[in-house]
Amino acid sequence: MSVVWASARAAARVHRASIAGSFAVVVLASALLTATGAWVEAGIRRTQGAVEPGAGELLAVSTSFAGTTVLIALFLVAATFGQSLRQRRRQFALLRTVGATPRQVRSMVVAEVLLVTAVAIPVGVVPGLLAAPWLTGLLISSGIVPAGFELGLSGAAPVATVLMLVPAALAAGLMASRQVSDGAASAVRQAGVEAPGLGRTRRIVAGVLLVSGLVVAGVPFVVSGTLASAMGSTSALLLLAAVAVAGSRLVHTVASRALGLIGGRAGAASTLALLNARGFSRRLTTAVVPLALLVALGGVQTGFAMTATQAAGRQLGDGLAADLVIEPTGRGDAARISGTPGVDSVATMTRVPVDVKTDEDDSIGFLAWESSSVLALGGDTELVDPVVREGSLDDLDGPATIAVSRDAMIGGFKGVGDTVDLRMGRGDEVQATIVAVYERGLGFGDFMMDPAALPASGAEPVTLVSVADGAEASVSDALADQGITAVDVDEHVAHATDASADGQRLSDVLLLVLLAFSALVAANTLVMLTAGRAAEFRLLRRTGATRTQLLAMVATESLVVAFTAIVIGVACVLPSLVGAAYGLLGTVVPAVNWPISVGLVGAVIAVSLLPIVSGRRLTAGAPV
Repeated sequence: MSVVWASARAAARVHRASIAGSFAVVVLASALLTATGAWVEAGIRRTQGAVEPGAGELLAVSTSFAGTTVLIALFLVAATFGQSLRQRRRQFALLRTVGATPRQVRSMVVAEVLLVTAVAIPVGVVPGLLAAPWLTGLLISSGIVPAGFELGLSGAAPVATVLMLVPAALAAGLMASRQVSDGAASAVRQAGVEAPGLGRTRRIVAGVLLVSGLVVAGVPFVVSGTLASAMGSTSALLLLAAVAVAGSRLVHTVASRALGLIGGRAGAASTLALLNARGFSRRLTTAVVPLALLVALGGVQTGFAMTATQAAGRQLGDGLAADLVIEPTGRGDAARISGTPGVDSVATMTRVPVDVKTDEDDSIGFLAWESSSVLALGGDTELVDPVVREGSLDDLDGPATIAVSRDAMIGGFKGVGDTVDLRMGRGDEVQATIVAVYERGLGFGDFMMDPAALPASGAEPVTLVSVADGAEASVSDALADQGITAVDVDEHVAHATDASADGQRLSDVLLLVLLAFSALVAANTLVMLTAGRAAEFRLLRRTGATRTQLLAMVATESLVVAFTAIVIGVACVLPSLVGAAYGLLGTVVPAVNWPISVGLVGAVIAVSLLPIVSGRRLTAGAPV
């Protein structure tokens, strides 16, 4: 084993450029996973033994973000290690020709991976733990944690980071060195060129992922509702995973078709760039996938958020039968407003935080409860139309009754006559019977109850006012004389959607972190790939290529990478956004956040052009 470790250390010194790239990615992934793990642990600590409603919201937010973060981080770490080791196929082939066994080569690869991760993970863990508290202010402003909340030091997060990153890196290293098992002659042959074909296993996996992604994207066309649309949004990751598995064949086919179309008319630089793309399609795929992930992840998150916000505004606007809305009002203002001349009826809506029991297994403790809220609906319920499918809102007449949205039913509730366990106030638990099931959960929330059934809270109600025909102006003036400002329903919906957009700040920050991580990994991969082509550039210079031609070739390859990544990213995200738009808005025209989308495209192009900087250094000087 000492010989293996000595060989690993020597290889790390010789191939320090590619090792440095893998090291940097592991450091970034370690910091991101550690910070995420610290918030998950803080959410668990806050929820254990807590009885106040909303205590589990931090856990819900952190675990939701952690799931996506873990998948992306492990995928990019594995891809970086795999590419770093694939660049050294000639070294592995040489070791096989001088008598090294496949087991010895794999042992050396394992030793290198462990050496890099043993140094890189601690370097990333420390800034991850220090960066985690920076999010506290945003969590407090979003109402997820109370004022004065402090994040304690996490001990489990670094351990979890090690347990996730090391196996992923080892698996990637072993996969990259698998060619040494086919014999020395095969290893030498494979070191000279990349095989464009896909093995049977890769074809099957890619096919399964492709079909699964399309099926999931089509769920909103079959099953309506918010949860079905949210499920459809996950298809982007499935489709991108299919591209990662079969991307080399895709790049090879595109490059071959392009060469067939342009022939030699595109000039030496462009022709050489396409030949490189065809001959080294795996290399380009390693660069394309992180950039496509940047486009797909940003597109699906912002697009789905816009779709949900538009759907919530539409449901709220369509569901309010009032003429005027007062937002917000004091708890005793409803009676004063109802006595104003010209007012026919009044209703109040107050959002109250509660915890809802989602699992009957009490042995799992705090995990059985989920943070949510109840809309306390008082007064004339005819002013609110959430599209009741079963039962009636008129039956909301006491602490033991509740109305639920159909989306909440998909989460585990059965229907009218079943019960829901709630925890409210200072931990008082109430079992309420479902008396109505309604459609418009995005606009009005998942639960409605009688205000008398809920404890007093600091939340101020929104008052809905129905007036006599043609009396809107006079009622508005009379209310203004009392110091009360009334708006119409459209203005109230606009304010509500704006507030919802403000509540997306936390999600936007978390998304920005993931996008920045993906961009940095993509930039690191491109620079690492270019740095590993020094011998190739020297050979091309010796055969007559000028420095200008080589830089033009690198620039063309960069544009090919950018164009391919953008097309793949858009193709992966489009089915999910179309499904979400159909499920929530009834249209196949997806919602697109154009400023962010244009920014993502610009970021992809800018990152893709980084190899030109490395190419200028590698092509400098006279050919030798």
